[in-house]
Amino acid sequence: MIRTRLSRPIYILARFAEMIIAAGSRVLNAAVFGGSTHQTLSARAFIDGMTSTKWAKRQRAIDTAFWFQPNHCQHAWQQEVDAARKTLERAGTTLTQPEGI
Repeated sequence: MIRTRLSRPIYILARFAEMIIAAGSRVLNAAVFGGSTHQTLSARAFIDGMTSTKWAKRQRAIDTAFWFQPNHCQHAWQQEVDAARKTLERAGTTLTQPEGI
């Protein structure tokens, strides 16, 4: 997530760039790997990596590529969970997180 101590115009540009990159990841997840357009490739690698050795290898490769952000895939998944939680809270519903994650 982009730090909010940036000036407002720089923050807006940085968030826009982050959203474009995430959109590309969602397209890649859907078009190449047959996943959902609502999930980034990193988040999918984290969650599917728990049950699939193929996705666990992909998770390690993605985390290695994002060496500057330790546990990148887990953070990507957590960001998606947090965004879903905010949406549900606005609707008056809650979301519980599975234990052990």
